[in-house]
Amino acid sequence: MGSRPKPRVVVSRCLGFEACRWDAEIIRSDAVNELRDRVEFVTVCPEQDIGLGVPRKPIDLVLVGGKVRVIQKETGRDLTDDLTGFSEAFLERVGAVDGFILKSRSPSCGRGTTWIHDGSGVNIGSGVFASCVENRYPDHVILDEGELEEMGSEAFLRLVNTPGLL
Repeated sequence: MGSRPKPRVVVSRCLGFEACRWDAEIIRSDAVNELRDRVEFVTVCPEQDIGLGVPRKPIDLVLVGGKVRVIQKETGRDLTDDLTGFSEAFLERVGAVDGFILKSRSPSCGRGTTWIHDGSGVNIGSGVFASCVENRYPDHVILDEGELEEMGSEAFLRLVNTPGLL
């Protein structure tokens, strides 16, 4: 009987893999580091992958006409369709995955932690890529780096190695 292959986990590239954030920073995560030899990571940076440079002008989620749009305020660019199209295409071609570790508070990868500006204040929601992940993989482990640090790498591995546990 062979051993189970390493779980495949999609991870935000800025979480220890590349300085690709809008401010050209890299986020260190001890828990992600602990998983490096134990999972097969597939990295993603939707903002960089649609051609936004590093560093780049920040983008925001903005409620416009009842719909959440991705706006680069300084340039006025609406990147909603670019990010949505990339996210759907990436998830279509990535193949089988066991879980996700996404960057909190990101307009692309934040999951329930991202500011959505509505003209009179701020609400909290999910970024474009994270929303696509939530819709396509409702039964998968989807965490941000803070939740992973809190849970610990061993508990995360138990979850991704036990299909149907959620």
